[in-house]
Amino acid sequence: MRSPKRRSGRLKIKKGSMSRIPVRLNVLMGIVILMLVALGWRLVNLQITDSAKYKTEVTSSESSIEKINVQRGLIYDSTGKVLVTNKGSQAITYTKPRTITNKGMYDIANQVGSYLKLNDDQQISTANFAMYYIQSPKRAAKVVAASGTTAAPGTDQYVDDLTDYIEKHKSQFSLNDAQLNKAKIFQKMANAYSLSTVYLKENDVSQEEIANIGERQSKMPGVRVGIYYTRDYPGGQDIKSLIGATSTSKSGLPSDSVNELLAKGYARDDIVGTSYLEKQYEDTLKGSKGRVKVTTNKDGQTTEDKIYAGQVGGDLNLTINNKFQDDVEKILRDNIPGGNTTGAYAVVLNPKTGGVYASSGINRDATTGALTSDALSTVNQANVVGSVVKPATITTGFMNNVITPQNNVLTDQPIKVAGTSPKTSWWNQNGSGNMPLTADKALMMSSNTYVMQVMLKLGGLNYYDGMSLASLPTSVFQTMRDGFSRFGLGVKTGIDLPGEITGLRGKTTREDIGKALDESFGQYDTYTTMQLAQYVATIANGGYRVRPHIVQSITNHNSKNQKVTTTIPTEIMGTVNWNADQRQLIWDGMNEVVHSSSSYATGAGLKDIKPAVSAKTGTAETFTNGQPTLTSSLISFVPNSDVALAVVVPGVDQATENVNQKIGKAIYAAYWKDVEHASSADK
Repeated sequence: MRSPKRRSGRLKIKKGSMSRIPVRLNVLMGIVILMLVALGWRLVNLQITDSAKYKTEVTSSESSIEKINVQRGLIYDSTGKVLVTNKGSQAITYTKPRTITNKGMYDIANQVGSYLKLNDDQQISTANFAMYYIQSPKRAAKVVAASGTTAAPGTDQYVDDLTDYIEKHKSQFSLNDAQLNKAKIFQKMANAYSLSTVYLKENDVSQEEIANIGERQSKMPGVRVGIYYTRDYPGGQDIKSLIGATSTSKSGLPSDSVNELLAKGYARDDIVGTSYLEKQYEDTLKGSKGRVKVTTNKDGQTTEDKIYAGQVGGDLNLTINNKFQDDVEKILRDNIPGGNTTGAYAVVLNPKTGGVYASSGINRDATTGALTSDALSTVNQANVVGSVVKPATITTGFMNNVITPQNNVLTDQPIKVAGTSPKTSWWNQNGSGNMPLTADKALMMSSNTYVMQVMLKLGGLNYYDGMSLASLPTSVFQTMRDGFSRFGLGVKTGIDLPGEITGLRGKTTREDIGKALDESFGQYDTYTTMQLAQYVATIANGGYRVRPHIVQSITNHNSKNQKVTTTIPTEIMGTVNWNADQRQLIWDGMNEVVHSSSSYATGAGLKDIKPAVSAKTGTAETFTNGQPTLTSSLISFVPNSDVALAVVVPGVDQATENVNQKIGKAIYAAYWKDVEHASSADK
């Protein structure tokens, strides 16, 4: 009998499983070998085949593009007289390389400081003082000993420890005058952005300094002899009240727009327009900076290659006549009343094109009597102006068909509304002078109650003694304002000057409905002198609201330095849309204001002006310094001519309320003398 077979204790492995493991290992080994071969081949290329190429790159020069300042554009008046030019002086500049260490700037600052003495009162910041101080190994060791830092030299922690200690214990450390001069130069360099140019010294650079820096600038990367331009005013500084000002390298970019300007590529000490025309036309005036490729070799020596010479800024040719501008300002100064008067303002323009011949303003301190030129007050100060708005009120009546050229008779009478004091015309205070008036006669006599009744009709009401305004819709305010805005009142004129305001508009709630009476004759909303000028120009030219402008044309210089002039076109912003009969009634009324034989004509003081003028005077009741005062205003034009004007004098007393006509008369005389011969108006 067979004994049973014993089971083997060994595992039975399927055939082929062991054979697959070496195959995988072999594949991985092969991949590794191939990678090592590729790496070895690459090393051979780097060290043998391409060694010359990479050695050249290691020792090659560093190149950067630096920007060179150009002259700002010039500004001329309408006769071609230069008002603003540039005065250049030699300067020492620094353009910060793309890659430079504090130690590198320290070395350059010390070289420059050996030949250049700063003459400004610049203060060095504690942080820059500390950074300059520790660049010297000897001084740094002193700070290490005092601070006890254990940080390794050259590390960020080492620098932080030393600068922090100096900032907290600055009194322990000092620099002599020569070192402090170099430290200030270092600060100017350190504060510059990469590839931006700053002025190390822009005034009173001596010929010796120029020679010393000039012959060594190849060893001072980024340092060069350049030109610093400042604005110059051949005809005097007074024009700056209209032209505006520019920044300086010392003041830097304006704080309110520094980030925006830096984003546009400006350097912090670039000259930019900060106000008025200089600011408004900055993009035109600044020009295009030149570009120079600066190459620095491994030894620190530099060479320059001019890529683009740059382009000087465009020139502005103004509509302003400088002689006339000066004369208008003198007229305002000579005729401004005393007392509580706060200023005198005038604008003279061409009603056909909108070109401004003169825009002058004098602010007066009612306490001290001091006078200050402020040409921009014609666009950024607004006043209640009184009866000069009446042509606009009557025209609004025409536009809304509540009166017509054929049916516009209303009786001048005191307006007695329930719950309010009577409102009257200046010559009919007690009602004894009640009389029917046509629209033109209402303008000639400056009837308040005529335009108040027009306003009531705009609101759907007819006046009767003792009436209530409860049913007068508050929308009547907007109806009047819409009519006024057709002429430019209460809206921006669009003039090419920054900072223009619209004036203040009074409340229009039900509780304020009585103020609609005041609105109709200019005793509620406020308007600028420039708005009045645009308004009268619209009347004078037949109903077209033309944008006023001070720049007539721009002259640019092309790559061949040839001049290309672009004229600013006349821009019509809107129309009144009146018909010939409506327009003629307004013209007739403004003519009668001056030339009527009636004793009620309010503009008789202008009657002897030649060529003859049309006008509307205004007197608004105001309070100044707690005292009752008047605003004396005037709008006027010469029919079929190229001149119209507006005058506003706020804060006068009753004895001087006709100062508007005195000023207007003098301005016309100056216009025919300075700008245009009087005989040309009759052609």
